[in-house]
Amino acid sequence: MSRGASVRERLASGGPAGDERRLADPAVIGVAVVAAAYLAVFFEVTNVVGGTGRTAAVVAVAGLGGVALARAVGERTALWLAGVLFAAGLAGYFLAIPASQRALFTVRSVALDLLALSTGLSVLRLALADVWVLAVAPVPTFLVGYFAGRGRHVAAASVGGGTLGFLVLTGDAETGAAVAGVVGLALAVGLSTLSTPGRRRGHAGTFALVVAAMVVASATITVIPAGAAAPLGLDRGTTTLESSLSGEDELDVIGTTRLSPEVRYTIESPVERNWHTGAYDTYTGDGWVRTGERSALNGTLAGPPGEAETVDVTVTAETVSGALPAPWKPVSVSGGGAVEVDERGGLRLAAPLEPGEDVTVTSRVLDADPATLRNASTDYPEAIEERYTQLPESTPDRVGERTEEILAAADAESPYERAAAVEAYLRSEYDYSLTVERPEGDVADAFLFEMDAGYCVYFATTMAAMLRTQGIPTRMETGYTPGERVGDDEYVVRGQNAHAWVSIYVPDHGWVTFDPTPSEPRDAARDTRLAEARADGAENVDTEASAPDATPETEPNETDAEATDDAGASANGTNGSATANASDGGSLGPGAIARLDGTQTGTAPQTATGPATGAEASGSDGGPLGSLPDPETALYWLLVAGLGVAGVRRTGLASRAGLRIGPLLPRRRGDPTADAERAFADLERLLAEPYRERRPGETPRRYVETMRALGADERVETVATAYERAAYAGSVTRSEADAARRAVRGLALERLPLIGRFVR
Repeated sequence: MSRGASVRERLASGGPAGDERRLADPAVIGVAVVAAAYLAVFFEVTNVVGGTGRTAAVVAVAGLGGVALARAVGERTALWLAGVLFAAGLAGYFLAIPASQRALFTVRSVALDLLALSTGLSVLRLALADVWVLAVAPVPTFLVGYFAGRGRHVAAASVGGGTLGFLVLTGDAETGAAVAGVVGLALAVGLSTLSTPGRRRGHAGTFALVVAAMVVASATITVIPAGAAAPLGLDRGTTTLESSLSGEDELDVIGTTRLSPEVRYTIESPVERNWHTGAYDTYTGDGWVRTGERSALNGTLAGPPGEAETVDVTVTAETVSGALPAPWKPVSVSGGGAVEVDERGGLRLAAPLEPGEDVTVTSRVLDADPATLRNASTDYPEAIEERYTQLPESTPDRVGERTEEILAAADAESPYERAAAVEAYLRSEYDYSLTVERPEGDVADAFLFEMDAGYCVYFATTMAAMLRTQGIPTRMETGYTPGERVGDDEYVVRGQNAHAWVSIYVPDHGWVTFDPTPSEPRDAARDTRLAEARADGAENVDTEASAPDATPETEPNETDAEATDDAGASANGTNGSATANASDGGSLGPGAIARLDGTQTGTAPQTATGPATGAEASGSDGGPLGSLPDPETALYWLLVAGLGVAGVRRTGLASRAGLRIGPLLPRRRGDPTADAERAFADLERLLAEPYRERRPGETPRRYVETMRALGADERVETVATAYERAAYAGSVTRSEADAARRAVRGLALERLPLIGRFVR
């Protein structure tokens, strides 16, 4: 047997030479990029909920196992093995879920969950998301390794691309992962197709253009509205603070924000509290997620475990509203449409409230003595401790170290005192501003060590992360501050009252509120923003009761009460601050309650010297040229520009445009001979399209005479005469060369649409 035949046989049988060919195939690079893209998303999930190490180990075993089995079993067997692995993983996930939650599983509920996952339900919102990733991630990795081991790189990349596509649908795969997946898939397909060196050289330019076009498309087009992929570099305007706290199940911490002074609700309540609309349990490092399911509110919910006061609050919507603000903790609802309750006890409307529609909420408001809260037990329920002390695995150690330093300096021992110490530290060490740059990396770490100002979301996120490093169950809460008091037990709540704060869990009492955001600068800036809106004649910023000429029926007003209470808090030190904040869960007196309204957000940024100007209030950076684009935006538009230039060159548009535009350009070179020769060359291009090109061996004079016989303008003779003098006699004058250039320019202008009719 010849040496060549032996090699061909080994290649066909998948022997050593075949293995070497598969390993050396550049399409493997594309497969690796796709696999890295979807695995990175899975590891981002485990970074938040834990389990990265064990997931990485299982995924590695699955991938290597797939490669090892590539030569041992057929494709049908491999697919069966993958199916068994998937079924076993899901069974393990099902058994890991607490029995009380497994009882809720039905065929219908599972189908609805799958539909929800494919339309924007983040994996982070699943119960035991770490176990789910451990069950699911090994399956596609096994298949990717198997197909890659058999040299079927397109199939391997397709499996990875499908997995990444699913994660795009859930909203967990961001734009960067989606783009990386597109690039990897294109590389795998393209390099597998261009298998010979000659074809690679011949089609490399086209292939590069296709890859670039796919990248731009994946970065620009959001196919699934519920997915996380969003167009790169498209500025949709500054988000209002209220919309960023709109009560969705995922809350992303954004950068600069602005205010909405429009009225949202009129609330009648015998107590003045923060109006709670939502709570978040899972901190992702760059935002928050609330996990679990919702169910219909039937009957009455349980109130706080400790002493509480029952209050009835009537909420009247002034605009279409999807939230139901109420004092914590709501226990029943009457009026309006269907209401749902989530696993944290928060109320969710099944359908928005229409303007003028009202709902009555009964709440059990915490009524506990601060001393009792300080001396409360630390015996947390296991479920509470596990859910509300979660932190991403990547959280820097220095967050906990700084927190320990603060607590040691304050000599704080109980969780209540520790929360008060952290609250006081953030209030005193950081300024308030709505104009901030969204930091990279962990938000709490960046705010604590790299920023000196922010708004409520930054303060609350940082405080929650700091307390969680100390094992104190803490959650992020959103809603509205009391708003403007306009009568006995009546409040007007505007969009600018949107707010975020934190609550810690105190055994035998429930959730107790703390607010780390500085109050005075925000309060003054809020008033400035509202005054500007009124001066500009903005609509829907007042009700009849809140109009400037209306006389309040009750006193003291918000600002006076806040100033009084702040003075008292300063005199009492840290404990005074903590006492006032505990009032969000109970009744500790009118001064403490009013102070909570002083911490409201939804205001314009303020510097240390006073409230912000109108430009600052609107979110403007104030610079004459605006802010520079971020690197991601610049890279996107650079890629678009490069793709455009390459496409123009590749399709011949550049040369065709040159034929149209070249004769119009004022290219006088100073040498009459060169100008005359250029004019004739431009003339040839102009005559080629309507008539014909100049034939080989055909003299300029003969060509021009033929074109004249076919109907060409007499000006072509002026150009031909100047060219003959330049090319043959060498004695063309400047005036003759200029006349030839003008003749060509006139002919070119007449060829342009719209312009031609005016120059003829």
